[in-house]
Amino acid sequence: MGAAAGTACLSETLRLDTKANAGPRGRQLFEGCCKLMEHYDVVGDVRGGHGLMTGVEIVSDRAAKTPASAEMMKRIHKATYDAGAMVRVGGNNIMLSPPLVVTEAEIDQVLVALQAGLRAA
Repeated sequence: MGAAAGTACLSETLRLDTKANAGPRGRQLFEGCCKLMEHYDVVGDVRGGHGLMTGVEIVSDRAAKTPASAEMMKRIHKATYDAGAMVRVGGNNIMLSPPLVVTEAEIDQVLVALQAGLRAA
């Protein structure tokens, strides 16, 4: 049974061509986060650009790279969630790792929600 489930999962992964989707959607996510950095001084850095994992560093002072407070991170996390995207917070970083089958529209929704979170900072 276990082998059958694994084989079915592999077949579905190949059918969906997740490898081909990860590159374009990862670039869309990374570039969208970089654009947010241009508009929000609380974004200290954006890391990623290779595949679907992207990290957004949140700071209280960009020039000094002062990490954002736990309270600010909680506000950003809640506002982002309330706007429709679940993100992970680790220290003063927002970590994004959507599924390999994520769509262009879903990445747009994540970016809109993240913008709402940054506005709440």
